[in-house]
Amino acid sequence: MTKQAGIRPAVERVTPPLLLVRLANPVMRRLLASPLHALASSQLLLLHFIGRRTGRRYTVPTGYHDLDGVLSVLTNSGWRVNFRGGADIQVTLQGRRRPARATLVEDPDTVAAAYQGVIDRLGWQAAQRRLGIRINVGRPPTRDELVEAVGESGLSIVRLDLS
Repeated sequence: MTKQAGIRPAVERVTPPLLLVRLANPVMRRLLASPLHALASSQLLLLHFIGRRTGRRYTVPTGYHDLDGVLSVLTNSGWRVNFRGGADIQVTLQGRRRPARATLVEDPDTVAAAYQGVIDRLGWQAAQRRLGIRINVGRPPTRDELVEAVGESGLSIVRLDLS
């Protein structure tokens, strides 16, 4: 299904305001690496990685999910491409920093199934905020609508294998 002029897709990416990101990320980085991490570490972790093109070090706070026993980040953020083909990184999870292997999954069917599983588990209204998406159809999206969103919005999975 193609997007018609003036009609929103069933599922679309939501980008938080840049000012909010610039204010919240430093606070979350400090909190998640501190003894007070329990205030947020049930839903958030830190990814520590080096940019492939820039060589710059990044520490990104992000939400995580357990997908069939695999620690995973569902994202459409631009930093995800650093993990194409896999990358050795570090993760701060539950206040503890440890090595991990991050692998980007972009297969539309696999990604759509993961998003659908989280939406089913959390409920479509609550899942929107946790997944950084907007569901515009007033109901849980279909698998086909999610597959379309993968292509349109770059929804993907970063699988984390903790060493």
